[in-house]
Amino acid sequence: VIDAPPMSNPTDRLFALKLSALRSFRNEASLDIRPLTLLYGFNQAGKSSLLRVLALLADSLQVGAGPLDLQSPALRGATFKELCWLGQAPNLSPWLTLIAPGQPNDSVFKIQFADANGLIVNRLHVTPGIEGDKFKVDLDGTVTREGNKISAGYAGSYRGQDWTGVLQFDSLFPSGLPEQAEALAQRVREGLAPLQRLQWLYANRPTGSDGVRPTRCCSPDGSDLPARLRAASNQSILDSASRWLAQQEGLGNEIALRVNASGQPELIHSAQGREGLPLHLAGEGLRSLLPIILCALWAETKLPAAPSMLAVEEPEAHLHPTLQVALFDRLLETVHQGIPVLLETHSVYLLRAMQVAVLEKRLKPSQVGLHWVEQGSDGASTVTTIGIAPDATLSGWRPDVFEKEQ
Repeated sequence: VIDAPPMSNPTDRLFALKLSALRSFRNEASLDIRPLTLLYGFNQAGKSSLLRVLALLADSLQVGAGPLDLQSPALRGATFKELCWLGQAPNLSPWLTLIAPGQPNDSVFKIQFADANGLIVNRLHVTPGIEGDKFKVDLDGTVTREGNKISAGYAGSYRGQDWTGVLQFDSLFPSGLPEQAEALAQRVREGLAPLQRLQWLYANRPTGSDGVRPTRCCSPDGSDLPARLRAASNQSILDSASRWLAQQEGLGNEIALRVNASGQPELIHSAQGREGLPLHLAGEGLRSLLPIILCALWAETKLPAAPSMLAVEEPEAHLHPTLQVALFDRLLETVHQGIPVLLETHSVYLLRAMQVAVLEKRLKPSQVGLHWVEQGSDGASTVTTIGIAPDATLSGWRPDVFEKEQ
């Protein structure tokens, strides 16, 4: 471990997220989202919870979702209470803070949720910078509901003056804000643009439909990816995937789409010297890998229905170390195409591949958000941002993690 200062460039930060009293994060935790974001930590530390908060936010940005989409597939059926901190000192109301970098100040949107016979927005702050004082209000009126949409009266201050009014939450960002607060909120909304079509892939992929509501790109287990790719009508995605597979030892040489006997599209995997077979008959490694590769290539087309960001749990699952490095290098191409990638991982090989990319100047340290997630003895999780120097040494990394390999 080298105790060098973190190397960062605020211009490479896409947006930042802070959360408290949410899942295992009792106290405020911060997460910088950069073109490449890596989440590391021991099992049950809270890594997947962080990633799925982004998926929840992505769903909550959609019109008709209400201020927090409690039907989001990212919640996996959890109630609002189960979404909140449930450890010591329960009944804390969760806060989410979203920060969009800008000049001369960041734009900050901070919102607190509670449950009062249904979801409510308890407090809202919209400020220039963390310490700015622009618009701060508390719930101060009757809450009315129309589907997921919530309207209520609020009272507080705006630019140092008393303010009262009605805010309507048809999505995470309300209507009814005064002019300058609306301008700040719009900057944050624009900063979250990568989330609009976030493609979340969870660790068990593909498993078949789990009954959750479909997501905007493909389902998080990748089970409906054949139908989505067929609708995209873009043969270049399959051609690019086939070329990449052919470059990897033992992975075959072609991925194609066909309609099976029941009329459903399915992916077919071919290798030299044998007949093409449906993907569900392939090995676990290929079945786990292919949704990542196909979603990355789909995102790079930048078609209207394509993903705008990838968030993948355990991309290394079932993969040989050599293939993990090849996957990282392929995802780095996706990053270079302007598609942010977030990986929740335990893999030392992905970490070393990132460091090699920094050493070879294929990746700037400021383009990487490297975070260590850890849960204390009281069950509360914390997030530590790890510094990356130009020579790829890490500052703040736990010395007992990957110690023998290091």
